[in-house]
Amino acid sequence: MNEGPKSRIRLKFARLAPAKEKSHLDQIKALRARSAACGLKFWPAKAGGAVAPKMAFGPAVSVGHESLCEYADLYLEEFVKEDAVLEKLRPLDDDNFRLLSARRIPVFFPSIEAAVNAAEYFMEADFPAGFSQAAVDAFMALKNLAYEKVKPSGEHKTLDARIPVLAASFDPASSLLKVTLKLEPGRNVKPETVAELMCGGKPVFRRIVRKELYWFDSSGKLEVF
Repeated sequence: MNEGPKSRIRLKFARLAPAKEKSHLDQIKALRARSAACGLKFWPAKAGGAVAPKMAFGPAVSVGHESLCEYADLYLEEFVKEDAVLEKLRPLDDDNFRLLSARRIPVFFPSIEAAVNAAEYFMEADFPAGFSQAAVDAFMALKNLAYEKVKPSGEHKTLDARIPVLAASFDPASSLLKVTLKLEPGRNVKPETVAELMCGGKPVFRRIVRKELYWFDSSGKLEVF
């Protein structure tokens, strides 16, 4: 009796500029369709009444953002070498998504979302005159900074914008702000919000890229996911 999937492959994709306006659901559909079409013997999951690959995905990326760290776990009916997965999937790369890596992980590892603790963002923008590393340092010196978040439903919620910010730096030469944000359900803050609060105005964003995801090791140190 076939009791469950034999392999779990963790795929890492780049979400390229042409895909930045896709919703997370659109992205899931695109990556699931790609996995179904690649020729690997996937473990089936019911989705909308049709047979599709059993997959699990990482934390949602915001519309308008590019990313170099989109993860998807693909469950297979057979044992497959990582090179074979790359050989099957890489020919399906397009202008929207590019496969960066594929690695086998234990079938019963924790989910991606349960394991990820933080994300790093690079923001290229036209920042208000006078914005500098000193403003970033002043923000980081704060203990708390309350701001009001308005949900799509219209509900207002007060959150702390300082606590989630683990690290930040500004390069004036390239007009690039880097921030690393802790991910915690119900308390997440968008990198754009952090940038606005740091510079006291609204930057004109040219490009926002989620560069890397992290997890905390036993000593509380950030490690690349």
